[in-house]
Amino acid sequence: MPKFPHIAVLLFALFSAFAFGQAATMLRDLDSERRATLTKEDLGQLLPNASMSRLNAEGNSQSWKNDPSGSFIISSGQSTTAQGKWHISDDGRYCVLIEWKRAPAEEWCRYIVKSGGTYYATRSDKTGTERVYRLEISK
Repeated sequence: MPKFPHIAVLLFALFSAFAFGQAATMLRDLDSERRATLTKEDLGQLLPNASMSRLNAEGNSQSWKNDPSGSFIISSGQSTTAQGKWHISDDGRYCVLIEWKRAPAEEWCRYIVKSGGTYYATRSDKTGTERVYRLEISK
């Protein structure tokens, strides 16, 4: 059997991803849109009472609302919910702890950067090759 069908399938999959528009995946991808890292003060204004949403690694939509007390309830997919806590670290990162019922707890702190009206979370706001994760944030 010739190798060409396998190559054709691979190329189709690759080009299909680009056909739908490539989302930013690295910090440097945001530079053309005047990327700015939000300060601790910016986050203090933006995050309390903010509605948040993201797509997780499995492609499930997750949403929550940051209560000013530092807690939230996150919804994931059709029927999963979990308790969570959030705070802003001294160095200006958004920190989250989620106590999933059927999975290990999720805990992370990320810088929040804004580029072209869209928010992203990232481990480092200095390294251009650092991965970014889109976050929907609204009041």
